[in-house]
Amino acid sequence: MTHQQNSQPPFEQLSDWLDWLENTRPEHEMELGLDRIRKVAERLDLLKPAPFVITVGGTNGKGSTVAILESILLAAGYKVGVYTSPHLLRFNERIKVNNVEASDEALCNSFEKVNEGLDGDWLSYFEFAVLLAVDVFQKEKIDIALMEVGLGGRLDATNVIEPDVSVITTVGLDHQDWLGYSIEAIAKEKAGIFRPEKPAVFGGVEIPNSIVEQAVRLESALYRRKKEFELREENSTWSWKGLAKTGEPLEYAYLPIPALVIDNATTALQAIQFLPEVVNRDAIVEGLKASSLPGRYEKVVEINQRGEKVEVILDVAHNPQAAGKLVERLKADPVPGKTRALIAIFKDKDYHGVIESLAEVVDEWVVTDFDSPRALGKDDLSEAVARYSELPDKAESTELGFQQLVEASTSRDRVLVVGSFLTVGAILISNGEALPSK
Repeated sequence: MTHQQNSQPPFEQLSDWLDWLENTRPEHEMELGLDRIRKVAERLDLLKPAPFVITVGGTNGKGSTVAILESILLAAGYKVGVYTSPHLLRFNERIKVNNVEASDEALCNSFEKVNEGLDGDWLSYFEFAVLLAVDVFQKEKIDIALMEVGLGGRLDATNVIEPDVSVITTVGLDHQDWLGYSIEAIAKEKAGIFRPEKPAVFGGVEIPNSIVEQAVRLESALYRRKKEFELREENSTWSWKGLAKTGEPLEYAYLPIPALVIDNATTALQAIQFLPEVVNRDAIVEGLKASSLPGRYEKVVEINQRGEKVEVILDVAHNPQAAGKLVERLKADPVPGKTRALIAIFKDKDYHGVIESLAEVVDEWVVTDFDSPRALGKDDLSEAVARYSELPDKAESTELGFQQLVEASTSRDRVLVVGSFLTVGAILISNGEALPSK
């Protein structure tokens, strides 16, 4: 049900609240800045979601890092609240307590509280979502909040919350219209989540100068990959070396390799060193084994009309850095037949860079689009793919393109769905009966 513009809250159903939110302040109409959200947060006492807060920003790897942190902290016995964005299937995914999505009832109550506290002020979609999360977390009396930055850092709505530890996973070119057109400019925006004299962790291999400069300016102890912490991969295990919060060297050997990108596990292990209590090795091992995240190299099996089981890989990679990581995983996980890709992507992404990376491993393409004013049209996407590969087929919808590729494939092949949360989410919704891959 879509509300008319004159429909006004409060509403009794979450779907009505979300329709109102999306109609009056759609996600693509972003207004960066912290003044609006800070006024409302102060008015409603929604600035402290938990006694301890870890904020995670970066170009790629945020979701995986948060998922690994969550899994380890749950194994250690903490009550953990997680705020992430965007979602794949439903809004409730953005706000979780102990790995359980917030209920419709809890979100409706928080919507009503935040809306009543506006007092004539206006909040964007993301600002509303962050305050909903804080309200849910406060009511649940969580121990630790994990806050995933949406865009940039300095002006993102999550930055109204004061972190005890700040994490930047990686820095790459993305959202240039908002954040700047160089790695240094983007890194400076992301380093806006650092706080004076609070630890900061950087998980990328090469660290931009602007991140170091911000840490020095704020007297924040900076922990860098391949400097203060590192990983070493063995045959079927890996080891981690880093620093305890006391500065003492620390090592975990023979760790299980997680399903998620191991680089992000490395970053997460350094971040947990700054908790009030030491996390024991058993919790780390258990958390690494249990960690997972939908839409990140997620494997399912689809059965085509000939009764053949076709492997499907779902990955939300939507910028060149993420596409490069995806290519590495595809190369390390080959199939005897063809890799066929379905892609739909936003027009404000570096789609040429994404396609150029993937063309190295993709044999055939189908392009499509999705329902968003930011979606890249099929004709433009087809033209972009044709620069790196043979002219692709065009599908009227994500679902039809997916079925086309599944029917064209055998058990020797695989289908890759890539380009956006919306692309992957559409397949997860329409193929709920897909079997987990063995």
